Amino acid sequence: MTVPKTHSAPGVAEVDFNSPEFQKNFKQIYADMHAAGCPFGHSASGDHYAVASHAAITEALVRPALWRSKFGPALAYQPEDTPGVLVSVDPPEHTFEAKVASKAFSKAYFDSFVPAIQDFIERRIDSFHADGRVDLHAALSEPLPMFVIFEMFGIPLGDRLQAFRQVIKTGVGMMLYPADLRAYAVESMPQPPSAAMFREHIELCKEKLASGEFSSGENLVTRFLTTTGDDGQRLSDEKILGFCNFLLAAGSATTTILLSNLIYRLLSEPVALAKLKADPSLIPLAIEEALRIDAPVQGLFRTNDEPTTLGPIELEKDTKVMMLWAGANLDPTVFDDPLRYSLDRDMDSVRKHLAFGYGIHICRGAPLARLEARLFLETVLRRLPNLRIDGEVKPELSMPVLQGIAELPVAWDI
Repeated sequence: MTVPKTHSAPGVAEVDFNSPEFQKNFKQIYADMHAAGCPFGHSASGDHYAVASHAAITEALVRPALWRSKFGPALAYQPEDTPGVLVSVDPPEHTFEAKVASKAFSKAYFDSFVPAIQDFIERRIDSFHADGRVDLHAALSEPLPMFVIFEMFGIPLGDRLQAFRQVIKTGVGMMLYPADLRAYAVESMPQPPSAAMFREHIELCKEKLASGEFSSGENLVTRFLTTTGDDGQRLSDEKILGFCNFLLAAGSATTTILLSNLIYRLLSEPVALAKLKADPSLIPLAIEEALRIDAPVQGLFRTNDEPTTLGPIELEKDTKVMMLWAGANLDPTVFDDPLRYSLDRDMDSVRKHLAFGYGIHICRGAPLARLEARLFLETVLRRLPNLRIDGEVKPELSMPVLQGIAELPVAWDI
């Protein structure tokens, strides 16, 4: 297709959303955009627009017939016939997939993993507790979400963490790459055997369902194989494979970032941390406020299906626009003093954050991410007394769409 060319409009900030400078200072850049009264940006790198206005984003994303996912959630335009799931497809395809996902991702199903998650956290802490210090990001924030995803699939994690970790982060982080650079990066990137692993597992689950050895609720794959839409339609094997690959990447990388961002935020906010320790019932609010101010995902792209206006910008049909969740979460028209982390906020107000997206494409795994964060935070604060930063906290600067931590050295009293 011919990619529409964008042009910076009056009152639109020129920002290179793909640069290390943006990653280091993005919150101040968002604050400056809001203060100027025009939270819209243009990036010469990739030649695209982005919007940080909470109102503009929410208004756009309740119009899925206009703001579509047909060319994918990344900067590069994917062909319209590219297989995808959930965030990469539009209704009616998305409507069916969302219904299947909602049935498979029930609250009871997520809650059934609590004992395994709690046991995993305890065992990981047991492995380093006597040392008195650790890189908490590598020791717990990274392996926990990966463990949960593999538990859901019904596949032992084993020694797969190292093989999948960097490829997942790199793959998700490439979303701001233009088409030629993204294609080169994909070709040169080491590939884990995820497709072969999942195909083999799908066939195994089908065989064991047929023999009666597995029930429909045995694992996430059996749930996808047996869950139907309103008309009895089922997901194809290729769609199930797409779900598996999508959940492996999106479900692990973003939750890892949430966990480390949450702990780092609290350790950097002694007043809030003391308040939380005195009243553990504030843990859900602490998690939501961290999601708001330190959203793991900067944003995702949508494409307008007809010429339209977005704020001061006149857009040609099929123009890629990045919906900046992280920028909307700092919108002062919605959140008072948005750069301040506070456990005095009203939960209903904080939950207006867009860290999990908005509209029909809102993250279906959000309840699981919140569950993991709660168990993680409760256990870390209980098991690691007087937890504190113990060295240089290194940000991750290789993933423009994601914003998180690469190393989180901490210490505690033994």
